[in-house]
Amino acid sequence: MTLGNKSSDILLNQKPERSYVIWGLWLFLIAAVLGTSMRLFWVMELPFFEYTNVLHAHSHLAMLGWGFTIICTLFTYFLHGRLQKPIFYRWSLLANSIVCLVMTVAFILKGYTILSISLLTAHLLIAYFLGYLLLIDLKKLPNQTAALLGRWAIYWMFISTLGVWLLPIVIVNFGKLDPLYSASIEFFLHLQFNGWFVYAILAFLVLAYERKGILLEISKWEFWGLQISLILTYGLPAYWSYPLAILSYFNALGVAIQLVVLWRILIPMLKKSRESHYGKREIGDWLVLSGILSLLAKTAMQSTLLLPTFLLASSEIRHFFIGFIHLIMLGVFTMTSLGVCHQAGIVPQNNLSKLGFVMLIFGFISTELVLFVQGLLLWNSWGSMPNYHEIILAFTILLPIGIAVVIASFFWTFYKIAPKTLL
Repeated sequence: MTLGNKSSDILLNQKPERSYVIWGLWLFLIAAVLGTSMRLFWVMELPFFEYTNVLHAHSHLAMLGWGFTIICTLFTYFLHGRLQKPIFYRWSLLANSIVCLVMTVAFILKGYTILSISLLTAHLLIAYFLGYLLLIDLKKLPNQTAALLGRWAIYWMFISTLGVWLLPIVIVNFGKLDPLYSASIEFFLHLQFNGWFVYAILAFLVLAYERKGILLEISKWEFWGLQISLILTYGLPAYWSYPLAILSYFNALGVAIQLVVLWRILIPMLKKSRESHYGKREIGDWLVLSGILSLLAKTAMQSTLLLPTFLLASSEIRHFFIGFIHLIMLGVFTMTSLGVCHQAGIVPQNNLSKLGFVMLIFGFISTELVLFVQGLLLWNSWGSMPNYHEIILAFTILLPIGIAVVIASFFWTFYKIAPKTLL
């Protein structure tokens, strides 16, 4: 297992971003362990933990810890040399990591309490501060397409938090059982996943392809089509809270627009990727390809909601919902961002990291297949997959192991190159 000189030089020159990725991967590992424990709940008794509390800890850490950290990391990488105050990014990301870790413990032990809510508020304040810094620094990014997508990723992140701030008002005045409570949560999740995460990933793809000499541009009508579809597709989660026909029509229109726009954006990416990789693909290229295909799969799945039967199934079959969320978080977001990190040399380019990434890809694909097959069986009243919980647990275990192996690759690389740097 060896590391080339080029990879060593890149790692030494990307020390800040490398540190941020390591922090993010540790958060991701903890979130993955929590997710695995949730699958274990269905196989054996875990008397010391409450399932709902672990669910809250898992979801918050995955989004606000891992997701937030890696987005900010890649923005700082592509803005290298253009950051006005790099030290602010470092301390803010470190503070956010600590906040998310304490928040995770608070959720596991007590669920939603004053402490966990206060820590969530602290995260939002850090997010506002870093978002403000990024908006200033993104003005210096030469690639205007990526800068536009990056700015709007941050705008949507800001707007999504309105759903969080609305929650206490709803609870005090209407209670948690009111439809507005779930609609507020879904507002936050919809704009986080489909706004903040997806727009940031598109920006990173544009910048990553530019590094390879491939210029990708998004036309004005494609961009605004993306914007309109994002707003209209909130009709689906809103429909779950308020089953009004007009909301399903809004969603249908948004899905149709999104299908056309993302098809026009992503298919050229796939073609350019194929043209630029006539030789052997690296694992980073496979990760990015997995992310792009996941985004296409997400769009295709949303297009099925144009049919009333599938629209009903989206809210009734929980396996479809979980599979869809993981398709975005693990497929679209994690695969693409880690692929870009690998291509950039922020993540070690050695056999150990390759092994970890292969385990991640296989764990992701296998768990998605099991979830959707189980959902289809239940939807059609064909019973349940034999040993479903044991099977999905076995595949899920690959995810934290894969992440742990990727983290280990950093330390392997450090010990391989550290003696050379001291000479």
